[in-house]
Amino acid sequence: MVRRCLAIAVCFLVPAASLFSFAERPPQAQRKQVPVADEIVRLRTEWAKNLYAKQIDQLATLYAPDAVYLKPSGARVTGRPAIRDVCKKIMDNFTTNITFQSLASDHSGDLAYDSGEYRESLVKLSDKTEADVQGNYVMIFKRQPDGTWLIAEQMWTLVTPSSE
Repeated sequence: MVRRCLAIAVCFLVPAASLFSFAERPPQAQRKQVPVADEIVRLRTEWAKNLYAKQIDQLATLYAPDAVYLKPSGARVTGRPAIRDVCKKIMDNFTTNITFQSLASDHSGDLAYDSGEYRESLVKLSDKTEADVQGNYVMIFKRQPDGTWLIAEQMWTLVTPSSE
């Protein structure tokens, strides 16, 4: 009789256990995953939009907490607060409109990159002088533990027109 009750209990507990394990899955496992290529485009576009609109806090949140920003001069800036400060100085002195042309991007596991050319129109706020600059960029993205992608490293070069 005990064996029979135990067998009946097992028959009910095994399916019930599988229901509980499904219900306990983290929300990101149940979320529809956005293709990495689409996420790269979204982050790059949002970065440019936030720079133009001078939305410093929104721009800073696109970076990982330990991100690295390499200026065209080669100077290394490390950490979200320091990168925020650099971007804030740019916003305080210029209105900038930047466009990107991606030439290569790919991903593997929790890392992705985007590399290409940029063109930027700058207006100096103090005297309204305008300048157009261009160069190359590389953005490296890292998937965070919650499944979101953030900029882990960003590098800029400045291309000066050659005299012909």
